[in-house]
Amino acid sequence: MKQYFIILALVFGLSTISFAQRKLSGASIGPDGKSMSQQSKKDDSKMLDSLGYNVESVIKTWKLTDMNSSVQEFKLDTVLGEIQNYNPIFKRSISNSYLGNLGSAYQSNIYIDREKDGFLFFDAYRAYMDKPEDIVYFNTTTPYTRLFYETGGPKGQSENLLRALQTQNISPNWNTGIKYDLISSDGQYQNQKTKLYDLTIFSSYKKRNYGMNMVLNMNRISANENGGIVNDTLITKGDEEAQNIQVNLSQGKSKLTNFNLFMNNSYGIGKEREIVIEEDTTYSYAIDLLYTLNYEKNSWQFKDENLNKEFYSNIFLNQNSTFDKVEQSSVKNTFQIVFNENENKWIRLGARFGIESEFLKYNLRRNVSQYAWQQKDENIHNNQLVASLFSLSGKSVNWKAVGKYVFEGYRQNDYDLDYQLTKWFGEKNSGHGFKLSGRLESTTPNYILDKYYGNHQQWEDLNLDKETELRVGVEYFNKKYRFKIGAKFSQIDNYTYFGLQATPEQASSGISVLTGYLQKNFKLGNFYLNQSLVGQNSSNEKLLPLPTLSIYSNNYYKNEFFNGALGIQTGVSIHYNTSFYAPNYMPATGQFFLQNQKELGDYPKVNVYFNFRIKRTRLFVMYEHANASIGSKNYFSALHYPINPSMLKYGLIWTFYN
Repeated sequence: MKQYFIILALVFGLSTISFAQRKLSGASIGPDGKSMSQQSKKDDSKMLDSLGYNVESVIKTWKLTDMNSSVQEFKLDTVLGEIQNYNPIFKRSISNSYLGNLGSAYQSNIYIDREKDGFLFFDAYRAYMDKPEDIVYFNTTTPYTRLFYETGGPKGQSENLLRALQTQNISPNWNTGIKYDLISSDGQYQNQKTKLYDLTIFSSYKKRNYGMNMVLNMNRISANENGGIVNDTLITKGDEEAQNIQVNLSQGKSKLTNFNLFMNNSYGIGKEREIVIEEDTTYSYAIDLLYTLNYEKNSWQFKDENLNKEFYSNIFLNQNSTFDKVEQSSVKNTFQIVFNENENKWIRLGARFGIESEFLKYNLRRNVSQYAWQQKDENIHNNQLVASLFSLSGKSVNWKAVGKYVFEGYRQNDYDLDYQLTKWFGEKNSGHGFKLSGRLESTTPNYILDKYYGNHQQWEDLNLDKETELRVGVEYFNKKYRFKIGAKFSQIDNYTYFGLQATPEQASSGISVLTGYLQKNFKLGNFYLNQSLVGQNSSNEKLLPLPTLSIYSNNYYKNEFFNGALGIQTGVSIHYNTSFYAPNYMPATGQFFLQNQKELGDYPKVNVYFNFRIKRTRLFVMYEHANASIGSKNYFSALHYPINPSMLKYGLIWTFYN
């Protein structure tokens, strides 16, 4: 617990440093979570600065997109109705296969939601990590602090999640902040503990022509690996307490670390002018020159000092214990020139051109003689060209087209062509229209898939071809009626996956995936019925199994009292997906792989919760997995990995604007 107090002391210490700041322009929210244009006059909408003057709290937030060449408005989460949905993996995808505990490895059951990281071992943990592309930047007139804390479970099985953010402006043009996330979850089954740290320092500066964004962050993940339970019937037919159920591994443990140093610099040439993109007003110059530096250092290791020879199919190097390790470091330099859109009615297009140079070093085990192995360094590099055309300030149509081509290096001849178009019916603020998207990508398989020598898994000379995927999609959205419906089609050639032996394989024929999705929020007085559905069809269920239907249903009653000072919400949320051959998991490589032993799914996970808000503080009480002891007990998320039984959870979000 001492980490909590250290971080809280640091956050509150920073928040006491006040600066006199003048009002900033841009998209903003007030202390009650509403935009400043919607906010009613309240006593707490203004704060006293260090000189004793009233300062209105205005906050502008954004992310960098398109290889850090453009700014996209980011709306802070102020919704009471989803604070109980705190697990990061379910914020990214409504259906996931995971190892049952908060912070454990996962894989989305929705194909279009799956993410790949440049470092293979991060794929199963990506939702828990903050990297430079995830960072939200701020510009504030008053210091802004946000704390989130969630806990539950008895001693020895407890779960704790802490998120702390503090940011403020040093001057009207310069903001800096610190963010700390911690997950510490013992789990209810043996040898299941996870511990994840994420510390981020970020800063942004913008004055006239020059702009700068900087990120320094570190992620550390420690996960005990129990290999799943020994006998599934101990869950489905037995009454044994979770902590007493035997698991396959008693001392397996994975450790992952990630460090990032990111700096993005821009310089504008020409006259500054106002551009409206979506609903956000931004300012740009005729030409922007950009340079981005991104240094990253990653590592993964797996240890097991008590090998279960019935669990591991192979033991190649050491019969008594396992220690496998892979390290990677990369330096990426990117130069871009952006010709922004202009007011000329004949030539409104914007254009972007760039070149990216990437140098990577791997440290991994290699066979140096017939009976000798050692860690060796291997270097690779890639050089890539980027070109883009876009029109994002039109009154009813926005579109952009991006092309990337690796002209030299390990990934030579890889390419990525992406097109997106948004059409509004009427003006942009009408709130409804449709989106079209298309993408064609050819990618060299991850470097680690070329050859790998672990104590339990080894592969070499696989001769994997480039994986090519064509993806097209269409979507209709209507903000007024809180409705969205869409479909995406994917055609994948040389699909690369981990097969039944937990080693890389490649499909000999193409695989197609059709995905349809629907989101609709119903409102009947003070009752809300928010529904999200995803349907999928894979042309090859043996190699790419997917649930036919996945559902997230959040249904609640909400009301406000005492002139809005108190808000309450009580409801039931349900996660469900149809049965399919959900993946197995190999601790020795940190990868999900195919299995054909048993279909999993067709089980609803029900959470009952009560949320309430007192001014700027939001709290929740939730009985998670309330139906664990009712009806079927087939609550397995991955093969031999049950989700946690019922648990009472508590949480709060506390926000300060001074």
